[in-house]
Amino acid sequence: MSTRGVTARVVTTPGPEQRLRRDPSPAARPVQRLPVDLVRVVLGLAILGVGFLIARRGELPVFERNVFLLLNGLPATVFPVVWVVMQLGNVVAVPVLATAALAYRRLALPDRLRLARDLLVSGLAAYVAADLVKSVVQRERPVGLVGEVNFPEGPVAGLGFVSGHSAVAAALATAAVPYLTRRGRRVVWTLAWSVGLARIYVGAHLPLDVVGGLAGGWAIGSLVHWVFGVPRRHVEPDRVRRLLDRFGLPVRDLRPADVVARSSHPFEAVDADGQRLYVKFLEPDRAERDWLHRLWRLLAARDVKDADAVAPLGQQAEHEAVAAMTARERGVRTPRVLLARGTGREAVVVQEHVTARGLDALPPEELTPGLLARVWAQVARLHAARVAHHDLVAGSVLVDAEGRAWLVDFGNALTGADDDALAGDVAELMASVAVRLDPAVVAGTAIAGLGREAVGAALPRLAPLALTSATRAELRGHRDRLDRLRDEVRRRLDLPDPDRPEFGPPGVAARLAVAAGSALALVAVPLLGGAAPLLESVEHGGWRWVGAALALAVLARAATAAAALLTVERRLALGRTFGASMAAEGASLLHGRPGWRRSAARYLERAGVLPDAAARAVARFVAVAVVAAVLVAVGTSVMALVEGELTDWRVPDAFADAVAVGLAAWVLVLTGQWLARRRDPAEEPAHRVRDALRELFRRGPEGTAWRRGAQLGWAVLGVLLEAAVLVAALHAVGGPVPLLVTAAVYGVLHMLWWLVPETGVPGAADVALLLVLTALGAPLAAACAAVLVFRLVTFWGPALTGTLLTARADHPLGT
Repeated sequence: MSTRGVTARVVTTPGPEQRLRRDPSPAARPVQRLPVDLVRVVLGLAILGVGFLIARRGELPVFERNVFLLLNGLPATVFPVVWVVMQLGNVVAVPVLATAALAYRRLALPDRLRLARDLLVSGLAAYVAADLVKSVVQRERPVGLVGEVNFPEGPVAGLGFVSGHSAVAAALATAAVPYLTRRGRRVVWTLAWSVGLARIYVGAHLPLDVVGGLAGGWAIGSLVHWVFGVPRRHVEPDRVRRLLDRFGLPVRDLRPADVVARSSHPFEAVDADGQRLYVKFLEPDRAERDWLHRLWRLLAARDVKDADAVAPLGQQAEHEAVAAMTARERGVRTPRVLLARGTGREAVVVQEHVTARGLDALPPEELTPGLLARVWAQVARLHAARVAHHDLVAGSVLVDAEGRAWLVDFGNALTGADDDALAGDVAELMASVAVRLDPAVVAGTAIAGLGREAVGAALPRLAPLALTSATRAELRGHRDRLDRLRDEVRRRLDLPDPDRPEFGPPGVAARLAVAAGSALALVAVPLLGGAAPLLESVEHGGWRWVGAALALAVLARAATAAAALLTVERRLALGRTFGASMAAEGASLLHGRPGWRRSAARYLERAGVLPDAAARAVARFVAVAVVAAVLVAVGTSVMALVEGELTDWRVPDAFADAVAVGLAAWVLVLTGQWLARRRDPAEEPAHRVRDALRELFRRGPEGTAWRRGAQLGWAVLGVLLEAAVLVAALHAVGGPVPLLVTAAVYGVLHMLWWLVPETGVPGAADVALLLVLTALGAPLAAACAAVLVFRLVTFWGPALTGTLLTARADHPLGT
């Protein structure tokens, strides 16, 4: 359960140095930016992009036609109601609703102004964007694709994709959501969808037009929220008092507490016996309950700290109480829990009041090594009880007048936690305190209080995406503190610096040779069939297959990244491993396969893996990749031979020209890599991959077989998906090569590139694909276009992106 707030950081006489503020009134609610809004933007644009590719075909799918006929054939008696609802998507509704928002008395004036602004900007932007998309797609209205259309309002002319009414309605609904109750949010989204369905009913749009418009409006409204921010919700004290009365704990003097909370609403009160209480009202609509937020955290950091956030609110309150009481019973100094109850819509956690200041509120002179030692002692007791706090920031540690440390806010806590979860606590508190204190002192006291092993295990979690949003926000003003903290931990634990130079300086000649060879392979090889025929070939199958090739390439790289995750015991994020694989592709251009291995190993080092272990993990990945390539090559070749589809070969078109161009590019790239290697004499042990291959087929400890099998499965899936990319690229250009044959020849080439890495160098790989495709009957222009599309989405695009990542920030994807 996530409350993301401070449970009992209370002071009796707050001073200016404490940086505490009273929970704001409705007239002064703070504005917050939620990263999940960017996830919504990306998802909305992705849905719009898929619709764009389908709409560009100019054909009407049977399913879409049937849905249209069903809705368009509804009786005319519903038209008056439909017409009224449909006007909510009219551009005229934008200023009308923005004006109405100014008169919405249930909101304070600042929120009314924000709502009016968001409605106006979102609605107008959606209207303009919809017109722009229409002009690009040029899809007809239903009357031009369906034929007989029922027009209750009269014929509708113009372009179809996307529906402007739907886009405006979705943008307005998205803009209004943060200012409405749960019931209000349901109503506005029901109305937005009703606008889209109404446009189908009146014969103005097809279902795909409506879905694309809704997705585009959703993305635009979400972007407006991220740019301007949204206000935090406010809870009236009377609502909390009524809930406490219902649960048998009447209180008086209930008022907002002098604390900063992020996803809960804190209050102070006094019970019937005069005892001071701390009351936490759990936020029913916090961001952590959003499945998109949780998915983003899982991909970005392989971590969802608020695992109980989607549970009923009463269960969340009880979960927090159990974790706090478990810690207290095991000797951790934490306030007593007096009540933890809730309903489906609201919940409270009541604890005894503690007169103390938060660690983040102490002036620097009071943050002494002795105090930190007492704090780490409490953390050690907490972890001895196998309780992971999961939000152990400086504000979750209180210091009373006697200098004793208290741990509070167990909303995210996990009992029976594993070592990785405990290591996250250590990393979080170290990073949060390092913002306020010398990182050397933080690292030294942590090692002294918890031990070298515990702090070493926390090193991988000293990464921005692995920390809470509150700590990341604080680190933005002290960008060097996290780097200094990591360096200090490594220095004290005698770990090598992963930011040491990865390669020696390659020299100008090496760079020029690789650049010339790459340009020749990227431009000259695909153009062997001629520029005009090349473009005609791409238009032959339509750009939708190019989009399919891109999507399959992303999935193939994700499968390969999933295989890489299983090479080490540490929890690595799929998203960052995905990015690290592109950085490795970029390194392979200038430094060949050794550069690829060293870049991948450096990523693992930045994730906290020791250098030798990282090199062995990369060797295991290479070994599994080789076995996967052999399995795919043999399997697909046998199936193709059984089907009799590998018997029809011919002399490749433009054989001599292709070999000459490819050989020139290949020699240039190899020469550049050789020159770079001369200036970088570091050796790559050749025996590691052989040892990893032997280990792969050797019986290991319990659980090893499952891990090896899963890694091999992901690697095989990655190869098959890359073969599917080549199939999609051939469909995009109209290459008449059977699917099974394409998969078989790619499987063989992929195996060759892994077994003899020099054959996969730019130039050689491109020409090999070109010659095989033309030998199988693909026209030269189509084969050239297919090679261009395939190599762009599987190698050149990732390699260029990885090079830019490396040049910009030395790809700190593991930090």
